Amino acid sequence: MAPAKEKKNYVTLMMIPHNAGKTFCAQLSLPLLVIIGVLWLVTIGISSFILTQRVNYETVKRANIQLTEKNAYFIQELAKSHEAFQRVAKIEEELQAMLKMKTRKALLEYTGEGGPTMADQVQLMQTLKNRSAITENEFDQSLGYLRKSATENVDTYNELKKYVATQRSLLASRPTSWPVRGWITSRFGMRQPPFWDGLTFHQGLDIANEEGSSVKAPADGIVIYSGWQGSYGKLIVIDHGYGYSTRYGHLQRSLVNIGQRVKRGQVIAFLGTTGRSTAPHMHFEIRNHGVPVDPLKYLKQ
Repeated sequence: MAPAKEKKNYVTLMMIPHNAGKTFCAQLSLPLLVIIGVLWLVTIGISSFILTQRVNYETVKRANIQLTEKNAYFIQELAKSHEAFQRVAKIEEELQAMLKMKTRKALLEYTGEGGPTMADQVQLMQTLKNRSAITENEFDQSLGYLRKSATENVDTYNELKKYVATQRSLLASRPTSWPVRGWITSRFGMRQPPFWDGLTFHQGLDIANEEGSSVKAPADGIVIYSGWQGSYGKLIVIDHGYGYSTRYGHLQRSLVNIGQRVKRGQVIAFLGTTGRSTAPHMHFEIRNHGVPVDPLKYLKQ
């Protein structure tokens, strides 16, 4: 009896058209179908991998372009910042020269501090402008320079601000305005007094005018005395600070009290003839650290 033939596993694929046309049938063995399926999966996998790599490449490419643009913009702005600090430094030097202040460099000459020279700064700016990329070390150095420059500029600004405020206060406290209108009847220095023979030293100016004329403060200050004082008659004393004080004698009436703060040009009293006086006038003194000085050297002509 002959042996039976080995049966093979087949898969039949049938395609039936909708228009009732000819039916297509294909009979494939199971191993062949498995091979076709594996090839199909491999093809899809390779295609997906290639597509993914292409997408990643385009993403990285766009990111690199953006980074390059940002880096170029950063370099440009960094160079502008250096230029701005140089302009600020130049303005500071001009302002200090105008105010006759010592420069910060002179103040720190013997303190062991230092900084980049102008040539170094110009070279750094040129390097930054000519490069499309900047290293981390260059970035740290540039940022450190900008921070140091900013700190020094702030310190210098505070010094200038303090100096200007002091000078304004000093100017406001310097008695340069005439306290009363009138004519000078006796100047500062040696003179023949009206009540006795012999020469005496006159410590101020005698300014005559009609009784009741307004007396004004020649500068800002604080009233430290207001009352009767012997031959001065009714007297006001104002402390202007910075060693300056003024005295106003022979007044008719005072309008201020002790401890009151007055401003330049403020009416503080009225001219009179109290105390040792021959006619309506005001005795005016300026003292610097307690020493009488010639008022004409301070009053605006």
